[in-house]
Amino acid sequence: MKKKIKLIFFHPYSDIGGADNSLYRLIKNLNLNDFSITFLSLNNSFLKKILNKKIKFIKLNASRALFTINELRTLLKKHINQNKYEKVLLISNQNFANIITIFSTYKINQIKTILIERNHLDELNFYNNIYDFLKKKFLRVLIKHLYIRANMVIGISKKLSRDLQNLTKKKVVTVYNPSYDVDIRKQSRIPTTLSNKHKYIINISRFTKRKDHKTTLLAFKIVSESLKDIKLLLIGYGPELKNIITMSKNLGIYNKIKIIKKCHNPFPFLRKSNLLILTSCYEGFGNVLVEALTLGVPAISTNCNSGPSEILLNGKGGDLISIGDYKNLSKKILNHFKKPKRLIGKTIFAQKHLERFEIKKHSKIYSDIFKKIK
Repeated sequence: MKKKIKLIFFHPYSDIGGADNSLYRLIKNLNLNDFSITFLSLNNSFLKKILNKKIKFIKLNASRALFTINELRTLLKKHINQNKYEKVLLISNQNFANIITIFSTYKINQIKTILIERNHLDELNFYNNIYDFLKKKFLRVLIKHLYIRANMVIGISKKLSRDLQNLTKKKVVTVYNPSYDVDIRKQSRIPTTLSNKHKYIINISRFTKRKDHKTTLLAFKIVSESLKDIKLLLIGYGPELKNIITMSKNLGIYNKIKIIKKCHNPFPFLRKSNLLILTSCYEGFGNVLVEALTLGVPAISTNCNSGPSEILLNGKGGDLISIGDYKNLSKKILNHFKKPKRLIGKTIFAQKHLERFEIKKHSKIYSDIFKKIK
Protein backbone atom coordinates (compact mmCIF):
# COMPACT_ATOMS: atom_id res chain seq x y z
CA MET A 1 0.00 0.00 0.00
CA LYS A 2 1.36 3.39 -1.02
CA LYS A 3 2.34 5.60 1.87
CA LYS A 4 0.78 9.04 2.15
CA ILE A 5 2.65 12.29 2.57
CA LYS A 6 2.09 13.80 6.01
CA LEU A 7 1.27 17.53 5.95
CA ILE A 8 1.37 19.40 9.26
CA PHE A 9 0.03 22.93 8.97
CA PHE A 10 1.24 25.18 11.78
CA HIS A 11 -0.93 28.28 12.14
CA PRO A 12 -0.78 29.43 15.79
CA TYR A 13 -3.66 31.93 15.77
CA SER A 14 -6.43 30.69 13.54
CA ASP A 15 -9.30 33.12 13.06
CA ILE A 16 -11.44 34.76 10.37
CA GLY A 17 -9.18 36.46 7.86
CA GLY A 18 -7.14 36.16 4.69
CA ALA A 19 -4.63 33.60 5.97
CA ASP A 20 -7.33 31.23 7.20
CA ASN A 21 -9.40 31.63 4.04
CA SER A 22 -6.35 30.72 1.97
CA LEU A 23 -5.56 27.70 4.13
CA TYR A 24 -9.19 26.59 4.00
CA ARG A 25 -9.29 26.78 0.21
CA LEU A 26 -5.97 24.95 -0.10
CA ILE A 27 -6.70 22.13 2.35
CA LYS A 28 -10.24 21.65 1.04
CA ASN A 29 -8.90 20.93 -2.44
CA LEU A 30 -6.01 18.60 -1.54
CA ASN A 31 -6.46 14.93 -2.36
CA LEU A 32 -6.73 13.00 0.90
CA ASN A 33 -5.72 9.83 -0.91
CA ASP A 34 -2.27 11.39 -1.29
CA PHE A 35 -2.02 13.40 1.91
CA SER A 36 -2.67 12.92 5.61
CA ILE A 37 -3.29 16.35 7.14
CA THR A 38 -2.91 17.71 10.67
CA PHE A 39 -3.65 21.33 11.61
CA LEU A 40 -1.91 22.83 14.65
CA SER A 41 -3.00 26.00 16.44
CA LEU A 42 -3.05 27.54 19.90
CA ASN A 43 -6.80 28.10 19.75
CA ASN A 44 -9.78 26.09 18.60
CA SER A 45 -9.68 26.83 14.88
CA PHE A 46 -13.08 27.55 13.32
CA LEU A 47 -11.80 25.64 10.27
CA LYS A 48 -12.48 22.40 12.14
CA LYS A 49 -16.20 22.95 11.61
CA ILE A 50 -15.99 23.40 7.85
CA LEU A 51 -13.21 21.07 6.68
CA ASN A 52 -13.27 17.32 6.07
CA LYS A 53 -13.56 15.28 9.28
CA LYS A 54 -10.51 13.23 8.22
CA ILE A 55 -8.33 16.26 8.90
CA LYS A 56 -6.94 16.17 12.42
CA PHE A 57 -6.94 19.36 14.49
CA ILE A 58 -4.66 19.68 17.49
CA LYS A 59 -4.84 22.53 19.99
CA LEU A 60 -1.37 23.08 21.40
CA ASN A 61 -1.03 23.57 25.15
CA ALA A 62 1.23 26.62 25.13
CA SER A 63 -0.16 30.03 26.06
CA ARG A 64 1.95 31.80 23.42
CA ALA A 65 3.39 30.74 20.07
CA LEU A 66 6.95 31.17 21.35
CA PHE A 67 6.39 28.46 23.97
CA THR A 68 5.34 25.79 21.45
CA ILE A 69 8.86 24.78 20.39
CA ASN A 70 9.34 21.77 22.70
CA GLU A 71 5.77 20.53 22.18
CA LEU A 72 6.16 20.88 18.44
CA ARG A 73 9.48 19.00 18.45
CA THR A 74 7.92 16.14 20.41
CA LEU A 75 5.02 15.90 18.01
CA LEU A 76 7.29 15.94 14.95
CA LYS A 77 9.55 13.20 16.33
CA LYS A 78 6.51 11.04 17.00
CA HIS A 79 5.48 11.25 13.33
CA ILE A 80 8.99 10.29 12.22
CA ASN A 81 9.16 7.30 14.54
CA GLN A 82 5.83 5.95 13.31
CA ASN A 83 7.46 5.34 9.90
CA LYS A 84 4.04 5.26 8.25
CA TYR A 85 4.44 8.19 5.86
CA GLU A 86 6.41 8.69 2.67
CA LYS A 87 7.67 11.97 4.17
CA VAL A 88 6.62 14.55 6.73
CA LEU A 89 6.26 18.24 5.84
CA LEU A 90 5.80 21.08 8.29
CA ILE A 91 4.11 24.07 6.63
CA SER A 92 4.05 27.24 8.70
CA ASN A 93 2.32 30.54 8.08
CA GLN A 94 3.51 34.09 8.87
CA ASN A 95 6.92 35.23 10.06
CA PHE A 96 6.78 34.46 13.80
CA ALA A 97 5.45 30.95 13.14
CA ASN A 98 8.12 30.47 10.48
CA ILE A 99 10.87 31.31 12.99
CA ILE A 100 9.39 28.84 15.49
CA THR A 101 9.34 26.19 12.75
CA ILE A 102 13.08 26.61 12.15
CA PHE A 103 13.87 26.28 15.87
CA SER A 104 11.47 23.34 16.29
CA THR A 105 13.06 21.33 13.49
CA TYR A 106 16.67 21.95 14.50
CA LYS A 107 18.65 18.75 13.79
CA ILE A 108 15.48 16.90 12.79
CA ASN A 109 16.53 16.51 9.16
CA GLN A 110 13.75 14.09 8.29
CA ILE A 111 11.20 16.91 8.53
CA LYS A 112 10.91 19.06 5.42
CA THR A 113 9.99 22.68 6.15
CA ILE A 114 7.97 25.08 4.00
CA LEU A 115 7.65 28.66 5.22
CA ILE A 116 4.78 30.71 3.80
CA GLU A 117 5.27 34.45 4.18
CA ARG A 118 1.91 36.21 4.19
CA ASN A 119 2.90 39.81 5.00
CA HIS A 120 5.31 42.14 3.30
CA LEU A 121 8.43 43.11 5.25
CA ASP A 122 6.86 46.55 5.66
CA GLU A 123 4.98 44.97 8.56
CA LEU A 124 8.18 45.25 10.57
CA ASN A 125 8.30 49.02 10.09
CA PHE A 126 5.07 49.58 12.03
CA TYR A 127 5.12 49.37 15.82
CA ASN A 128 3.05 50.53 18.80
CA ASN A 129 5.74 51.15 21.41
CA ILE A 130 9.44 50.68 22.16
CA TYR A 131 8.92 47.03 23.08
CA ASP A 132 7.14 46.39 19.78
CA PHE A 133 9.90 48.28 17.94
CA LEU A 134 12.65 46.14 19.47
CA LYS A 135 10.71 42.93 18.92
CA LYS A 136 10.28 43.65 15.21
CA LYS A 137 13.91 44.66 14.79
CA PHE A 138 14.91 41.34 16.32
CA LEU A 139 12.38 39.48 14.17
CA ARG A 140 13.91 41.01 11.03
CA VAL A 141 17.35 39.74 12.12
CA LEU A 142 15.97 36.25 12.71
CA ILE A 143 14.24 36.23 9.31
CA LYS A 144 17.45 37.33 7.61
CA HIS A 145 19.57 34.59 9.17
CA LEU A 146 17.14 31.67 9.69
CA TYR A 147 14.96 31.46 6.58
CA ILE A 148 17.97 30.13 4.68
CA ARG A 149 17.59 26.88 6.66
CA ALA A 150 14.12 26.10 5.30
CA ASN A 151 13.62 23.61 2.49
CA MET A 152 11.41 26.15 0.74
CA VAL A 153 10.14 29.69 1.27
CA ILE A 154 6.95 30.84 -0.43
CA GLY A 155 5.65 34.39 -0.84
CA ILE A 156 2.07 35.22 -1.79
CA SER A 157 2.88 38.09 -4.18
CA LYS A 158 5.80 38.86 -6.47
CA LYS A 159 6.93 42.06 -4.75
CA LEU A 160 6.76 40.36 -1.35
CA SER A 161 8.88 37.49 -2.68
CA ARG A 162 11.48 39.75 -4.29
CA ASP A 163 11.97 41.88 -1.18
CA LEU A 164 12.11 38.84 1.11
CA GLN A 165 14.63 37.15 -1.18
CA ASN A 166 16.82 40.25 -1.16
CA LEU A 167 16.85 40.21 2.64
CA THR A 168 17.40 36.51 3.21
CA LYS A 169 19.47 35.58 0.12
CA LYS A 170 17.19 32.54 -0.04
CA LYS A 171 15.18 31.77 -3.16
CA VAL A 172 11.52 32.67 -2.58
CA VAL A 173 8.86 31.09 -4.78
CA THR A 174 5.68 33.08 -5.49
CA VAL A 175 2.33 31.30 -5.17
CA TYR A 176 -0.62 33.68 -5.26
CA ASN A 177 -3.43 33.30 -2.74
CA PRO A 178 -6.38 31.14 -3.91
CA SER A 179 -8.78 34.08 -3.84
CA TYR A 180 -10.66 33.61 -7.12
CA ASP A 181 -13.53 31.48 -5.89
CA VAL A 182 -16.62 31.45 -8.12
CA ASP A 183 -18.59 29.87 -5.25
CA ILE A 184 -18.77 33.29 -3.58
CA ARG A 185 -21.21 34.37 -6.30
CA LYS A 186 -23.68 31.85 -4.92
CA GLN A 187 -22.89 32.87 -1.34
CA SER A 188 -23.48 36.51 -2.25
CA ARG A 189 -27.10 35.95 -3.28
CA ILE A 190 -28.37 35.75 0.30
CA PRO A 191 -30.68 38.76 0.95
CA THR A 192 -29.44 41.57 3.19
CA THR A 193 -31.19 44.26 5.20
CA LEU A 194 -29.50 47.01 3.18
CA SER A 195 -31.86 49.58 1.73
CA ASN A 196 -32.16 50.18 -2.01
CA LYS A 197 -32.48 53.90 -1.27
CA HIS A 198 -28.75 54.24 -0.56
CA LYS A 199 -25.45 53.80 -2.37
CA TYR A 200 -22.84 51.83 -0.44
CA ILE A 201 -19.08 52.02 -0.04
CA ILE A 202 -17.60 48.98 1.71
CA ASN A 203 -14.35 48.28 3.55
CA ILE A 204 -13.78 44.67 4.62
CA SER A 205 -10.69 44.32 6.82
CA ARG A 206 -9.61 43.71 10.39
CA PHE A 207 -10.03 46.65 12.73
CA THR A 208 -6.30 47.21 13.27
CA LYS A 209 -3.98 50.17 12.75
CA ARG A 210 -2.32 48.52 9.74
CA LYS A 211 -5.66 48.68 7.87
CA ASP A 212 -5.76 52.47 8.44
CA HIS A 213 -9.50 53.00 8.84
CA LYS A 214 -8.65 56.62 9.67
CA THR A 215 -8.03 57.26 5.96
CA THR A 216 -11.31 55.54 5.10
CA LEU A 217 -13.27 57.67 7.57
CA LEU A 218 -11.65 60.97 6.58
CA ALA A 219 -12.33 60.32 2.90
CA PHE A 220 -15.92 59.26 3.62
CA LYS A 221 -16.47 62.47 5.63
CA ILE A 222 -15.67 64.52 2.51
CA VAL A 223 -17.72 62.28 0.24
CA SER A 224 -20.77 62.30 2.52
CA GLU A 225 -20.91 66.10 2.36
CA SER A 226 -21.51 65.89 -1.39
CA LEU A 227 -23.49 62.65 -1.64
CA LYS A 228 -26.38 62.63 0.81
CA ASP A 229 -27.57 59.11 -0.05
CA ILE A 230 -24.20 57.44 0.61
CA LYS A 231 -23.50 54.88 3.35
CA LEU A 232 -20.27 53.26 4.55
CA LEU A 233 -20.16 49.58 5.50
CA LEU A 234 -17.30 48.43 7.74
CA ILE A 235 -16.96 44.66 8.12
CA GLY A 236 -14.32 43.20 10.42
CA TYR A 237 -13.18 42.76 14.00
CA GLY A 238 -10.22 43.78 16.10
CA PRO A 239 -8.76 46.14 18.71
CA GLU A 240 -9.37 49.40 16.81
CA LEU A 241 -13.18 49.09 16.87
CA LYS A 242 -13.66 51.58 19.72
CA ASN A 243 -11.33 54.10 18.08
CA ILE A 244 -13.19 53.73 14.78
CA ILE A 245 -16.52 54.40 16.51
CA THR A 246 -15.10 57.38 18.44
CA MET A 247 -13.56 58.92 15.33
CA SER A 248 -16.72 58.49 13.25
CA LYS A 249 -18.73 60.21 15.99
CA ASN A 250 -16.23 63.08 16.18
CA LEU A 251 -16.44 63.49 12.40
CA GLY A 252 -20.23 63.53 12.54
CA ILE A 253 -20.63 60.53 10.23
CA TYR A 254 -21.53 57.77 12.70
CA ASN A 255 -25.18 57.74 11.61
CA LYS A 256 -24.04 57.08 8.03
CA ILE A 257 -21.95 54.03 8.94
CA LYS A 258 -22.98 50.42 9.46
CA ILE A 259 -20.47 48.26 11.35
CA ILE A 260 -20.75 44.48 11.00
CA LYS A 261 -18.53 42.41 13.32
CA LYS A 262 -17.19 38.86 12.83
CA CYS A 263 -19.05 38.23 9.58
CA HIS A 264 -18.41 34.74 8.18
CA ASN A 265 -20.12 35.59 4.88
CA PRO A 266 -19.53 39.22 3.87
CA PHE A 267 -20.28 38.54 0.21
CA PRO A 268 -23.98 39.55 0.18
CA PHE A 269 -22.92 42.96 1.53
CA LEU A 270 -20.04 43.17 -0.93
CA ARG A 271 -22.29 42.32 -3.88
CA LYS A 272 -24.78 44.99 -2.78
CA SER A 273 -22.04 47.64 -2.61
CA ASN A 274 -21.16 50.12 -5.34
CA LEU A 275 -17.49 50.36 -4.43
CA LEU A 276 -14.85 48.59 -2.32
CA ILE A 277 -12.05 50.56 -0.73
CA LEU A 278 -8.93 49.16 0.93
CA THR A 279 -6.72 51.64 2.80
CA SER A 280 -4.06 49.33 4.27
CA CYS A 281 -0.55 50.50 5.16
CA TYR A 282 0.79 47.13 3.98
CA GLU A 283 -0.61 43.86 2.66
CA GLY A 284 0.78 40.48 1.79
CA PHE A 285 -1.81 40.06 -0.90
CA GLY A 286 -5.31 41.49 -0.44
CA ASN A 287 -7.87 38.71 -0.97
CA VAL A 288 -10.81 41.07 -0.71
CA LEU A 289 -9.76 42.89 -3.89
CA VAL A 290 -10.01 39.66 -5.90
CA GLU A 291 -13.32 38.81 -4.22
CA ALA A 292 -14.73 42.24 -5.11
CA LEU A 293 -13.65 41.88 -8.73
CA THR A 294 -15.18 38.38 -8.83
CA LEU A 295 -18.52 39.93 -7.91
CA GLY A 296 -18.06 42.82 -10.34
CA VAL A 297 -17.56 45.43 -7.63
CA PRO A 298 -15.06 48.20 -8.55
CA ALA A 299 -12.12 48.70 -6.18
CA ILE A 300 -9.87 51.50 -4.97
CA SER A 301 -6.83 50.54 -2.90
CA THR A 302 -3.71 52.05 -1.44
CA ASN A 303 -0.64 51.23 -3.51
CA CYS A 304 0.97 49.59 -0.51
CA ASN A 305 3.46 46.76 -0.55
CA SER A 306 2.76 44.37 -1.99
CA GLY A 307 -0.34 42.63 -3.41
CA PRO A 308 -2.85 45.35 -4.41
CA SER A 309 -0.94 46.73 -7.40
CA GLU A 310 -0.43 43.21 -8.76
CA ILE A 311 -4.11 42.34 -8.35
CA LEU A 312 -5.25 45.65 -9.87
CA LEU A 313 -2.72 45.38 -12.70
CA ASN A 314 -0.83 48.54 -11.70
CA GLY A 315 -3.99 50.61 -11.91
CA LYS A 316 -5.47 49.11 -15.08
CA GLY A 317 -7.87 46.95 -13.09
CA GLY A 318 -8.81 49.45 -10.39
CA ASP A 319 -7.65 52.72 -8.87
CA LEU A 320 -4.57 53.07 -6.64
CA ILE A 321 -3.78 55.85 -4.18
CA SER A 322 -0.85 56.66 -1.92
CA ILE A 323 -1.00 55.41 1.69
CA GLY A 324 -2.93 57.86 3.89
CA ASP A 325 -4.01 60.12 0.98
CA TYR A 326 -7.63 60.56 2.04
CA LYS A 327 -8.13 63.66 -0.11
CA ASN A 328 -7.24 61.82 -3.32
CA LEU A 329 -9.33 58.87 -2.17
CA SER A 330 -12.35 61.12 -1.69
CA LYS A 331 -11.85 62.60 -5.18
CA LYS A 332 -11.70 59.16 -6.76
CA ILE A 333 -14.82 58.03 -4.88
CA LEU A 334 -16.76 61.13 -5.97
CA ASN A 335 -15.56 60.70 -9.55
CA HIS A 336 -16.75 57.10 -9.53
CA PHE A 337 -20.27 58.01 -8.43
CA LYS A 338 -20.44 60.83 -10.97
CA LYS A 339 -18.96 58.82 -13.86
CA PRO A 340 -19.03 55.11 -12.93
CA LYS A 341 -18.23 53.78 -16.43
CA ARG A 342 -14.48 54.44 -16.08
CA LEU A 343 -13.92 52.30 -12.97
CA ILE A 344 -16.46 49.71 -14.09
CA GLY A 345 -14.45 49.37 -17.30
CA LYS A 346 -11.31 48.73 -15.25
CA THR A 347 -13.20 46.11 -13.26
CA ILE A 348 -14.23 44.26 -16.42
CA PHE A 349 -10.61 44.34 -17.62
CA ALA A 350 -9.37 42.96 -14.28
CA GLN A 351 -11.93 40.15 -14.34
CA LYS A 352 -10.26 38.78 -17.48
CA HIS A 353 -7.07 38.20 -15.49
CA LEU A 354 -8.47 36.53 -12.36
CA GLU A 355 -7.44 33.02 -13.41
CA ARG A 356 -4.04 33.75 -11.81
CA PHE A 357 -5.74 33.33 -8.43
CA GLU A 358 -7.97 30.32 -9.20
CA ILE A 359 -8.34 27.77 -6.40
CA LYS A 360 -7.77 24.55 -8.38
CA LYS A 361 -4.66 26.02 -10.00
CA HIS A 362 -3.35 27.06 -6.58
CA SER A 363 -3.97 23.62 -5.05
CA LYS A 364 -2.28 21.90 -8.01
CA ILE A 365 0.83 24.06 -7.53
CA TYR A 366 1.01 23.17 -3.83
CA SER A 367 0.32 19.48 -4.44
CA ASP A 368 3.23 19.37 -6.86
CA ILE A 369 5.46 21.16 -4.34
CA PHE A 370 4.53 18.72 -1.57
CA LYS A 371 5.21 15.70 -3.81
CA LYS A 372 8.50 16.92 -5.28
CA ILE A 373 10.20 18.49 -2.25
CA LYS A 374 13.15 16.46 -0.98
